Amino acid sequence: MVRQMLGLNSASRARQIRAGSLPLKLGYDEFVLFVGHAMAGLTLPLSSFFLLLLEAYGHQLQHLTPHSITQVAIFVHMCEMFVGVKPCVSLFCYFFMLVKSGKSQDEIGGYYFQTRCGPPTPYLSDFGSGKWEDWRTDWVIATTESHERLALPTSGPSLARKEWRAKEKLPEAFKPVLEKIGMLVKDGLTSMHVLGDFLKHRMAPLQRRRLAAWTYTGPDDCRRVQRGVDADLS
Repeated sequence: MVRQMLGLNSASRARQIRAGSLPLKLGYDEFVLFVGHAMAGLTLPLSSFFLLLLEAYGHQLQHLTPHSITQVAIFVHMCEMFVGVKPCVSLFCYFFMLVKSGKSQDEIGGYYFQTRCGPPTPYLSDFGSGKWEDWRTDWVIATTESHERLALPTSGPSLARKEWRAKEKLPEAFKPVLEKIGMLVKDGLTSMHVLGDFLKHRMAPLQRRRLAAWTYTGPDDCRRVQRGVDADLS
């Protein structure tokens, strides 16, 4: 199931996913991938933007909830497909702040991104999500390029907590981007519209890609997790 979600069905790529067991034994290029993260939109290999975002907060991948993974994917796809710009960490931090989950007793899934209240430029309306308390119990071992942000966390993010809510000040060059986002929101674009767009086209916003989403060419586009007209989730 995980291989299919990640588009790793071929014999050569199927080896990138294997079942895990305890005690945990990982190779130098392996990490624990929670199935909930894959269902939320995480696909291999990880995009440079997503890794930079983890670096900015001193996060490990597994610090985040599946809901936050989807929020980041929606942000990336909105930037590329609807605004026509590459995503950047500063713009993300302008709209979002990091929050510690009060209910979590574990560092895994203990943090999430929350939309800032009342930013000068409005952001997409959020999407609701039901409680998914047991997502931490389903995981596999994935093989990808080694990166320090993929190791299981043993403590919280390295960024000081007082900086989680610090407001991002964007330079004047971002003004056209903010105006475009504000216009899209005013015209009715929502998080669910953006989510539906990349799911329908089987695109993976958090996957490393050579070309941006705005150059999408159709059912056989190389950036699709699964190709062909029959794979569209209309």
